[in-house]
Amino acid sequence: MRNYIYRNYTVEYLFDNSSIFSGYGDVSLPAEDFDNIILFYQVDPSKTPDNQIDEIEEIKSKISLITNLITDKRVVILTLSENFQNNWQIKNAEVSDAISKFNNVFLKDLVLRQSNLKVIDINQFFEKQHLDKVDWRFFFTSQMIINPKLAKPFKKWFLSQLDFISLKRKKCIVLDCDNTLWGGVVGEDGVHGVKLGQDYPGNAFKSFQELLLELSSKGVILAVCSKNNIEDVQELWNNNPNNLINDKVLSAYRINWQNKAENIKSIAEELNIGTDSFVFIDDNPIERGLVKEFLPEVTVPDFPEKPYELVNFFWSVYNEYFSTFELSNEDIKKTEQYKENFFRNESKKVFENMDDYLSSLDIVVDIIPANDGNITRLAQMTQKTNQFNLRTQRYTEQDLKAKMDNGGHIFCANVKDKFGDNGITIECIIDENEDEFFLDSYLLSCRILGREIEKITLLSIIKNLTSVSNKPLKAEYIPSKKNIMTKDFLEKVGFVLEKELEDGTKYYNFDPIQNIEIKDYYTINIK
Repeated sequence: MRNYIYRNYTVEYLFDNSSIFSGYGDVSLPAEDFDNIILFYQVDPSKTPDNQIDEIEEIKSKISLITNLITDKRVVILTLSENFQNNWQIKNAEVSDAISKFNNVFLKDLVLRQSNLKVIDINQFFEKQHLDKVDWRFFFTSQMIINPKLAKPFKKWFLSQLDFISLKRKKCIVLDCDNTLWGGVVGEDGVHGVKLGQDYPGNAFKSFQELLLELSSKGVILAVCSKNNIEDVQELWNNNPNNLINDKVLSAYRINWQNKAENIKSIAEELNIGTDSFVFIDDNPIERGLVKEFLPEVTVPDFPEKPYELVNFFWSVYNEYFSTFELSNEDIKKTEQYKENFFRNESKKVFENMDDYLSSLDIVVDIIPANDGNITRLAQMTQKTNQFNLRTQRYTEQDLKAKMDNGGHIFCANVKDKFGDNGITIECIIDENEDEFFLDSYLLSCRILGREIEKITLLSIIKNLTSVSNKPLKAEYIPSKKNIMTKDFLEKVGFVLEKELEDGTKYYNFDPIQNIEIKDYYTINIK
């Protein structure tokens, strides 16, 4: 990912070698194309308050000019640091007021007006640093606005912020029970003998559970993996009023005496998501070590030694792995949707014939063109979807809008059945030129697999497009480390394989004249 960085002080040491930098204070447009435009302006900490206020006004002018000119690329603006607010008077803190208005009024107004603008609060980074924020020797000799000893943590922090802007985050948090969700061992201390609620340390575990419960409402899947007698845990779920994390909020759980790495793999298979999307929380270092060894792709943070550290621990885990720039409706509904899948799978067991099962679901697929209301979700899907993704192309909102401006067709599908509404879970991007269509991207959330929706949605989109134009449709499959499940998908839909390269890349044709048949138990609405 290549960045072009507008700056007024020395910041090269804070970014990788692929980044290009403006001259000090230069606002000329970059000659090349970049993935991100970064606006990294700060106030000179050595100046008088009056000069600092003048500099803030100058920064406003530069940012306004640049953002007015760049509307088709993602522009990331860093807030002003609050570390050097030296005011002449306490009653009217002029510099503090100017910085606050810049960060909380000026930047917010800009973002409301332009969807390609994103703001990163640099003060969140400084809050966690214990070193001096500026090394005055390097500031006066090299104009380094941030202490060079902070360069490494800044790089890591900034890259994580870009991931959050791109809506990349972990999907599932897997929790142990004893001494993790409550203090003590339920099998020994009893349902009401464990430490949970009321006095310390029970109040710390209760606060931890309250935060986890709220996390589940923000689209993060909760699961439990515990070595325990399931009857003991279920009794606590049912009878301890202070316990909040139970089978009503969990999307999956494994409570047994089996290997936890195998249990986590089993949970991943049930939820149909990759284990690299998991964060595993366990107080036992032996269990953490086992999961690290056998599932190295699972994130396993160290558990705090004292219960009073649990709240701080939660926020450190959240900020590093689950933070997001913006939540979509689909994110918020995700936990409930995984539970609905459980009921779908249970209902499937009573049918001997797949057609009878699918017919019983009352499946409705609404195919909707991309618009301002769903473009954020569509960009998010290209960034996050790995397993069912034909070409694994990553796009920002601005990239998708540019495709539409160039005549591309972008569709999404909202899928629902009698068990619930999955929301927007399918995306299709088809480019068009004078001679042909090209299937640039086709991807979907794995939680809707198993109902053949992936086939009938693509066929419905193709049928709709080719009814207007009889152009042939080209397609590709580009293999990745994670999308093996889509390797033969296009053949199953009716595409004809033209050739396959040694690296596994496949090229296809689709004849628009062929008969496209869609089973009548699907209700397809093309908006």
